[in-house]
Amino acid sequence: MRDQDKFRGCLIGGAAGDALGYAVELMSEEQIIRKYGPKGILGYDLSLGAARISDDTQMTLFTATGLLGGTTRGLRRGIHASYTSYINDSYKDWLRTQTEIYPLKPGHHYSWLVNVPGMFVRRTPEVTCISALRRGGGGTTQHAISQGTDGGGLTRVAPVGLTSATGCSGLIRKWTKSGPRWLP
Repeated sequence: MRDQDKFRGCLIGGAAGDALGYAVELMSEEQIIRKYGPKGILGYDLSLGAARISDDTQMTLFTATGLLGGTTRGLRRGIHASYTSYINDSYKDWLRTQTEIYPLKPGHHYSWLVNVPGMFVRRTPEVTCISALRRGGGGTTQHAISQGTDGGGLTRVAPVGLTSATGCSGLIRKWTKSGPRWLP
């Protein structure tokens, strides 16, 4: 299997699962059964003919663009900063998609995803994630800048597992989330 196929499978599989679960993400088991029956949700809950993704998939895509940015710079120029710096820049662009209106004013944008109108749909990002990025991100594994405890941090680091960008996943998670429920 080629690396491109692994990346596509990771991103598409994650987005498909996210789109299936997004409709019930904030519902109790009782609410799910009441709306979808005893077997729960069995298909996509479409809105205007499309399944919706959450902020977790949005941030996963921005993680991937950060990794691609770092890799591209390394291949083209022979040098690059740490992958986490590229991902942090990409997350700052994601924050703009959640707090500003499409299209963004011309200027420097790290991620090409700011040119995708669908990225400007604010889903359900945790307040601590937004506030951590507003402070510039950049937490470390020793110094978390957020105390959020949702599961999005594990989702958004999925692309890191497909690269040689070792050491990134712990830092990415700490930029926007931390807490006792996290896996190391």
